[in-house]
Amino acid sequence: MKKIKTVYSDFDGTITKKDVVSSFFEEFGGNTRLAYKKLWIEGKISSLENTRHQISSVKNLPEAVLEEFLSKVELSDGFLEFYKYLVLNDIKLVILSNGFDMFIKRVLERHGIREVEIFANRLTYENGVFSIDFPFYNEECELKTGVCKCSKVREEKFCFIGDGITDLCIAKKARNLYATKRLRELCNKFSIPHTPFENFYDVLNRFKTDFLDTENY
Repeated sequence: MKKIKTVYSDFDGTITKKDVVSSFFEEFGGNTRLAYKKLWIEGKISSLENTRHQISSVKNLPEAVLEEFLSKVELSDGFLEFYKYLVLNDIKLVILSNGFDMFIKRVLERHGIREVEIFANRLTYENGVFSIDFPFYNEECELKTGVCKCSKVREEKFCFIGDGITDLCIAKKARNLYATKRLRELCNKFSIPHTPFENFYDVLNRFKTDFLDTENY
């Protein structure tokens, strides 16, 4: 295997089958969130601003309801096998997400995964009320998202796995890029070299091929 020590991946819609945050807001968010989502899609407000308004639209959500929602989140087919492969080969997984750290941790812990470094928006929940903080925001971020993914990569040559528009900037810089859904469409549109995938079985099979050669990574 090439001398790769870290794999960087998005979470919502990449490691999970569906976008957890979008599904959460669709189920529990108020009607006012739709106007802000439209402004974000039109590029009139930043991803960070949209997220802040969306979370403020969720009111008085019982803990039991939140837990039930998160318990139904499905991981992408093959992700657990891919993660085990990384562990066996002493490769670290780092999650770079514009989602919520609390959601990510609870979903992964349900599958026994705890030793993963996570950079995501910080969500807290108390007495049915959510509050959000953006500890990894960077004003120089090209996409103006809550988490500047590019700033969290430690290597010049790196591997990234993603699915959406907030992955576009980091996708342009990745040495090995695995793309699905909207990110795959954008890669095709802008001629960004990538490996398309449908699930993590595809990623695992191609990953083994890409990193068989131990020279010159």
